[in-house]
Amino acid sequence: MAVCQFEVDANGLLLHGVVLKSGTVDVNGTANGIIFDADGDTTIGASTDNQLDITIAGALDFSITANSFNVLAGSTIAGPTSTFAWFAPILAQQALSGAGAVNVTTYYTAFTSTGAGDALTLVDGVVKGHRKVITHVVDGGSGVLTPSNLSGGTTITFTTAGEVAELYFDGTNWVALRLFNTVTPATPPVLA
Repeated sequence: MAVCQFEVDANGLLLHGVVLKSGTVDVNGTANGIIFDADGDTTIGASTDNQLDITIAGALDFSITANSFNVLAGSTIAGPTSTFAWFAPILAQQALSGAGAVNVTTYYTAFTSTGAGDALTLVDGVVKGHRKVITHVVDGGSGVLTPSNLSGGTTITFTTAGEVAELYFDGTNWVALRLFNTVTPATPPVLA
């Protein structure tokens, strides 16, 4: 049987040599309820019901909610040799006919043009490393994709069926990883 020593000081109750076997620690919804470092700025807390917040160096970097690990603004998940993790939504593909918004909730969008210069939009990626593929599947005209932020230009124009744009979000801009045409290799979509 281990001996447990404790003392009370201005910071609270200090326990020495404590082993918890089948008990719990209840911080009762306290923000920054569990402190991990000497200066008190790296913590885990649950001040919002059904949400766990992870704060590192005073910045709220991550939160966990039911079935979701959330990377908050300014934070990243990085592998040991990369600057970003690859991210692709796993929902069914988007079928987009004519002008409209290319979504960021699916990895793949099949685009059918219905007129000359169908206006397509694309908001910024959800996280750094977000990937998106857009394929011009039926040629009924052309489409002009204008992402909110695009590296190397402002638009990508699709004019013939078979054109594919594979993009990734670098945290600031969509970057064209590959522009190619599966039907006519010499005529990929145009970044301008």
